[in-house]
Amino acid sequence: MAVDTESATAGIHEWLRENVTGRRDIADDYPLIENGVLTSLQTLDLVLFLEDRFGVTIGDEEVNEENFGSIRAMARLVAGKTA
Repeated sequence: MAVDTESATAGIHEWLRENVTGRRDIADDYPLIENGVLTSLQTLDLVLFLEDRFGVTIGDEEVNEENFGSIRAMARLVAGKTA
């Protein structure tokens, strides 16, 4: 089932608000890793969420700043895997 970037973005925002930011929203292009928003454990939890919610498999080599540096980057990764 294909997931568009808008749906992926909404799901990621929801997860971050509930698990990381204390219900605060952040911009789609805000540098999450560079600004220390996500810990390594939170990133692992986020990967598991993305795999479960969107039915994708994310390899260890894909968990990097390029793919997880922002909400927009993660949404592109998810959408690309479901296309």
